[in-house]
Amino acid sequence: MVKRAIIIKDDFVVHQEMEYVYNSEDITVNCNAILMAFMASRREEIEGGILYTSGCPGMLAAGMIITAKLKKVVFDREPLSSDEMCALELLKENNVETIYNPNIIM
Repeated sequence: MVKRAIIIKDDFVVHQEMEYVYNSEDITVNCNAILMAFMASRREEIEGGILYTSGCPGMLAAGMIITAKLKKVVFDREPLSSDEMCALELLKENNVETIYNPNIIM
């Protein structure tokens, strides 16, 4: 799960943390930071921008990244699941540059 996401384009910055949508003794439902970042922005504000994430994006996030027409995704953790590996391939096929950089600090 991605816990932090930052979208940057020109002077526009959207920073989001993972949010707990519901938290009780038995159930915790949290919302991915990438989804929260997209919800906090408008497409025209981020089109052509760069997404920095604390983790590798999955397929759901890849679809949103492609739809938003971001040009680059920088992530700090190598893909751990087939969902994440497929997401990176999908992004590359759609001309979104993907960069693994374990040294980014968010």
